[in-house]
Amino acid sequence: MSSDGTVLLTVLLKHDQSQNLDQIQSTLGERAWWERFPPGDAEIVSWVVAMGIGQIVTLRLPADQINLVNVELERSAWGVFRTEFYPTYDFVPVRERLAREWGESRAGGGEPEPGRDGTARAVDSEEVAGPPRPGMFSHAKVVGDRFSLSGMHAGDGRGGVLGDGSAYDQARRALTKVKALVEAAGGVMDDVQNLRVYLTDIQDKGEVGRARTEFFTGDFPCSTLVEVSALVEPALTVEIEAEGVIGSAPRT
Repeated sequence: MSSDGTVLLTVLLKHDQSQNLDQIQSTLGERAWWERFPPGDAEIVSWVVAMGIGQIVTLRLPADQINLVNVELERSAWGVFRTEFYPTYDFVPVRERLAREWGESRAGGGEPEPGRDGTARAVDSEEVAGPPRPGMFSHAKVVGDRFSLSGMHAGDGRGGVLGDGSAYDQARRALTKVKALVEAAGGVMDDVQNLRVYLTDIQDKGEVGRARTEFFTGDFPCSTLVEVSALVEPALTVEIEAEGVIGSAPRT
């Protein structure tokens, strides 16, 4: 919130493709409607048309009027649009998301990729061995742009560990698996927003931190370290879970 008590609200209006095309087209470019619309003291900061997808509008408004604007938008979109709200200072990530969804839609014959339409999709990688038995768990799930990963470790699948067994090497191998799954989901490591690290000896936290520096180039993700009595196999000393948002890291 700025010093004058205002906030920026980015609104993504996605076309409801079940509506009549003429209705969508007649509404798409009607900036005059937006200029009439903002209730209360809201004003338009930016307005972008994403052809074939919808509109992105950033409004500046008093913080205490944000609920009023949300309600009015939901009620006033005439059923042509599905609204999504982003209380943010920057609409560029929303625009990038639209461009990606548009490309996926065009490539896939108009059908959204599973996980992008609000349904969950499982993600696997050839670099990460599957569960011991089918149906036990998923390594990673994606809903929209958000991904969650199961705990990754250096286990060899036979009760032992890969590599030299040190905390540093186990952490590096766990993060290598995290990286493979994040990339399979369409992201990069800097899209990871949160790590949860489980250690059987909290004194190993420095070695885990050393391994972590090899995988992130931007701001480091949030991180929680927890000491536990044991992991799934006796030889394991490190396990790492990850969560994040695809496209949240700056792209160069």
